[in-house]
Amino acid sequence: MLLEFLNEYYEAELETIHDEAGNMHLQGRSRRFERQLFVKIFKEKDKFYAEQHVNQVYCPEIYLDSVIYEDNYIVVLEDRVLEDVLSAEVDAKSVTSFGQKLAAFHEKVSGKVLVPSDERPLSERLATKVARFEKTPYQTDVTEVFTRLQKDLAAADIDYALLPKVVLHGDFSIRNLMHHADELVLIDFERASLGVAYEDLIKFFYNEVKEPKLRNNFLHGYRQIKELEIPNYSLQRCLLFLCALDILEFHLTHTKQKFGQMAEAMFQTIKNEDAILAL
Repeated sequence: MLLEFLNEYYEAELETIHDEAGNMHLQGRSRRFERQLFVKIFKEKDKFYAEQHVNQVYCPEIYLDSVIYEDNYIVVLEDRVLEDVLSAEVDAKSVTSFGQKLAAFHEKVSGKVLVPSDERPLSERLATKVARFEKTPYQTDVTEVFTRLQKDLAAADIDYALLPKVVLHGDFSIRNLMHHADELVLIDFERASLGVAYEDLIKFFYNEVKEPKLRNNFLHGYRQIKELEIPNYSLQRCLLFLCALDILEFHLTHTKQKFGQMAEAMFQTIKNEDAILAL
């Protein structure tokens, strides 16, 4: 029924394409818009509005429409020919450009789009997330790490409250950086939310850019566009924990655990009292 509705509404011949993240994606030509469409279908309202609002401001040239059909939330974009950024391309020059791209995103959309924002102290947010893991396979590990972080919570709350907030991409990674013609583009904004800029670096640095020299190339590129403050040690530990919890929540609801053992490795970093992201 949904596909029939969309084909009729957009005078299109849309086809489903694979999407490992769990949302339905469609592609096809629309006679109504006289162009190729890329259609993203969400079941979660917050992700739909984040994707919609960010696209309207960040890349209005490809945003075409949004529609709600029964319990489906749909964002329609112009389809583009995109090519992956390959891991072999990750060198000093490219990583600098990645930093510039993220800073430009933060600069362009912050204060201009409506995205989820949790105004509670970070410690309270963490406690709420920890409670969600009761009676799950992760309960013991999550509780152990949160216990270790108790000494960090007060300092983390203060620093988090004081740091400037931006609209986060929410899943900044090489797979969401693409080549379009001669331009580097950033895609997929469904996890956008309000937070401190450092949060967008955690998974990227932890999993993809591990060498301190390359991390500093990224920071240099970012700071050419926008200021970036690195949180204090306690806040870094708590934000690493928050990131790990988000990954585990994703794994609880998706059979394909695309982040592998990253969350468990983050937990071990916290337990070891290691430098969080060596710079």
